[in-house]
Amino acid sequence: MKRALSQLTLREMFSDSERLISELVEHLELGFIPVSEQMIRLVRELPDGVEKRRVEDISVRNQAAELLKTDEFSQELFEKLDQYLAAIDQSINRIIDGE
Repeated sequence: MKRALSQLTLREMFSDSERLISELVEHLELGFIPVSEQMIRLVRELPDGVEKRRVEDISVRNQAAELLKTDEFSQELFEKLDQYLAAIDQSINRIIDGE
């Protein structure tokens, strides 16, 4: 069971934040961005002279569902990181205030 953020040392908060940042960057580079690029390619209007293709609604829905799923995971990581950063800020302010 993980300890509450308020029970972690500043060093532990920094280490966990660094891990979260790495996880977020990896997810964005290998998950979110490629999935969003696939969606763009799927719905992009082709220029004149290029043979048109038929895109099924189910394809768009499936790709949109996948994009939403990756976005949800991104948001969860952002929220966790935000909590850590707020806890770090509070901890540093307590140190500065001499508490």
